[in-house]
Amino acid sequence: MTYNNPSSSTNPHGQKHKDLETFWVDLKQGIDQVYNKENISKKRYMELYSCAYDYCANVTGENSSKSNDYGKPNKKSQKSNNGSKQGARFIGHELYKKIKDYLEQYLQQCKTQIVEKGFQDEILLDYYTKQWSDFKFGSKVLNGICQYLNRHWVKRKREEGNKKVYEISDLALVQWKEHMLSPLNYQITRAILRLIEKERNGEVVNSGLLKTAIDSFVQLGLKGVEPEQRLQVYSQHFEQHFLQETTSYYTSESMLFIQQNPIPEYLKKAERRIAEERERCEKYLHESTRTELDFRCTQVLVEQHLEIFYSDFQNLLDDDRNEDIGRMYRLVMGLPVGLQYLKQLLEDHILREGLKAVQRIHDNSDSIDPKNYVQALLDVHQKYSDLVLGAFDRCTLFVQALDKACSGFVNKNCASEASNNSGKSPELLARYCNLLLKKSARNPEEEEIESVLNSVMTIFKYITEKDVFQKFYRSLLAGRLVNDTSVSHDLEGSMISKLKQACGFEYTSKLQKMYTDTHTSKDLNDRFQEHCRSNQIAEPYQGFSVMILSDGSWPYQRPSVEINIPAELRSIHDRFSQFYDKQHSGRKLSWLYTQSKGELEWLKKKPNHRFQCSTYQMTILLQYKYRDTITFNELQTNTGIERERLDQLVKQLMKFNVLTCSAANQDSPMGGDCEVCLNNDYSNRKIRVNLAVPLKNDIKAESEQTHQSVKDDRMWVIQACIVRIMKSRKQLKHSLLIAEVMKQLQNFQPSIPGIKKTIGILMEKDFIARVEGENDTYQYLA
Repeated sequence: MTYNNPSSSTNPHGQKHKDLETFWVDLKQGIDQVYNKENISKKRYMELYSCAYDYCANVTGENSSKSNDYGKPNKKSQKSNNGSKQGARFIGHELYKKIKDYLEQYLQQCKTQIVEKGFQDEILLDYYTKQWSDFKFGSKVLNGICQYLNRHWVKRKREEGNKKVYEISDLALVQWKEHMLSPLNYQITRAILRLIEKERNGEVVNSGLLKTAIDSFVQLGLKGVEPEQRLQVYSQHFEQHFLQETTSYYTSESMLFIQQNPIPEYLKKAERRIAEERERCEKYLHESTRTELDFRCTQVLVEQHLEIFYSDFQNLLDDDRNEDIGRMYRLVMGLPVGLQYLKQLLEDHILREGLKAVQRIHDNSDSIDPKNYVQALLDVHQKYSDLVLGAFDRCTLFVQALDKACSGFVNKNCASEASNNSGKSPELLARYCNLLLKKSARNPEEEEIESVLNSVMTIFKYITEKDVFQKFYRSLLAGRLVNDTSVSHDLEGSMISKLKQACGFEYTSKLQKMYTDTHTSKDLNDRFQEHCRSNQIAEPYQGFSVMILSDGSWPYQRPSVEINIPAELRSIHDRFSQFYDKQHSGRKLSWLYTQSKGELEWLKKKPNHRFQCSTYQMTILLQYKYRDTITFNELQTNTGIERERLDQLVKQLMKFNVLTCSAANQDSPMGGDCEVCLNNDYSNRKIRVNLAVPLKNDIKAESEQTHQSVKDDRMWVIQACIVRIMKSRKQLKHSLLIAEVMKQLQNFQPSIPGIKKTIGILMEKDFIARVEGENDTYQYLA
């Protein structure tokens, strides 16, 4: 089919100035075909399109002086320029009204049929959705036929501000809403809700039917309005009623179910119901309903029963019902207040379990074994770490609860209370590290030790008094390095790296220097051995080695009194000193005899026993090279060892049955005239005997001295921190100064009285002073 340009003076059908009735007869027949779902050929479709077009593009001179479509004066003037054609006047009001009346009449017939036949529930929905689908399709075709009307007359009217004029597709929706939905809204909505209730009760329903019916509410939103207003029909006519029914349904069901079943079963039921509603939303509800639906379900199924949840949460923790705990968390996670309460319950529970674990270790033994102690802490942490990562899905709130609870029982428990020492945990942790890193017949593989050290760092991060750990670890590390008892130097370096990563360079600077000294000393010993070989010195220097320790890095003090080194040791002692002086001019060696050791062979006995001795023990035993009996005074004079220490060393050798003294008493100091004899009847099944066992008093004194050293160091650290802050700020109020000191000191928690005492000391030293007239403000004195 062909037709001329609508601006031409010739009608496409060869007819001029046809009135609406003439056009409408043919157009209505076509519209009937469309809504009756009769097959329409392309040719027929184009005829209908042309029919609507012809009317809209009709040019008339007769009506040029008439009023416009809505009775208003026609302000549009015709233009004439050099014989140009008269402008076309688009006529559309009559056609638009005819179409509107047609749609109204068609929908009234549909509604009447529903009312007369008394359709209800699923039958009503089935008929309604079929009519809606047919009407929607027909309106789409009609909209295509009337495109010229939409593009010109409708567009012009809307631009003029007439919002009651719609495109034909929207007009169809408006008519459906007014003549079908509004009169039948109650019946349709109730039918949908009854069908949903059946589905909730476990019956199988037609989800497609529900989706089509509910989508009709959504699709009745007009294109020209704001996005939030397009769902107004859906919200007012369906969503509000649906949410009310949902609230009512689950309120009744949850109250009945929770009275008849235990909490774990209710949790499963509630979780399943919420999942069903979310699935329902995906199947046939609009996505905008999801948030409010979740809120209503959580409110009814969870929030109204929180008190019961709280009372049973502790039982779930006690019974290790992690699956049910996770289910409760997922249900409550939408309620911030509820999560806060669960978090506190979990924190209190973990703290109690940690304290109980330490109490069991403490009750089963007089002294706490470091391995058992640390393992108990790790077991509790691992158990509840798995719970937080699994059931609580690594939620930040519950990770914080775990950390706070672990920090609580790690730093303050029965072990620290029994020793009246808050630094007990860091001490035991350092000693456990020593057990792992010290050579032993029961040492596991290095990979396993590395894994355990990683676990140790987990406990380390909870320790508040990290300076105590540092002191003990440094002392024990020194023992391993000096005595060459480290299971692996790589593991030692790895542990130092872990501590550095956790606390920074300054925390591990001395540890790193100690570790470096061992490698430096090895190179120095190699050079000394080469020096001995080049000078043809072999015996008795084989096996001789020296460690050069950097002053200030190692936890050892220079000896206050020099002992008298026996002639057998003096030659090698002096030779190395001379060698070192040539290698490093300007440096001074101080020999630490307390940390030195060697090996003596007793040639008089068969078999020849070999004693592993400290330098002090060697100095004593070498006095018996030519004599079997020496008085205590002579021993003290010949060795130069302090009297009290000599008394301990002699009694220790007597315990090993190497020396004897009939007049000696273990509970009282030895007299100067007591004769100490070499036991020539000594016997031992072992050829190699270790005599260099630390004295019990030394071990106890070492622990006490370490704790006291920590306290002394803290005073200096606090002083340095206050001076650094005041030098930077110049003036600062008392409360702010204390707060800043607490913030900057990360390796321990200083007490407020301790900070105040230190402020007083600095004022006495004229580092700071009170600002005149302001007693709560300090100023820095340059």
